[in-house]
Amino acid sequence: MFNEFSDHKTIKKSFAWIKKNLDPLQSYIVFENDLNKQDYSIFSESLIAYQYLKNGNYAWKKIYDSKYSKEYLVIQIEPGKEDETLGRVIGYGFPADTVYYLYKAEKKL
Repeated sequence: MFNEFSDHKTIKKSFAWIKKNLDPLQSYIVFENDLNKQDYSIFSESLIAYQYLKNGNYAWKKIYDSKYSKEYLVIQIEPGKEDETLGRVIGYGFPADTVYYLYKAEKKL
């Protein structure tokens, strides 16, 4: 999913599309913002978390779901470092009530 998304531009898709396109061998953090509850994006370009993501060579993509007026920030992370990465990213400017989903990689046989 993320090889084609290195440009970090926002695309219009749905949450179902995100879940369908996650690589089961990778881990992901998906942040959700409900634009029905506020008029602004919490994923603005000034978010300090982007610098952390760039420095760590993380792949990420912003997704906008126009049907439900929600936006998502999907970050691909290294398997086994999900909780550590989540803690660091949240500490870089997300509101305390931000909704997120953590998808852990399936274990290889």
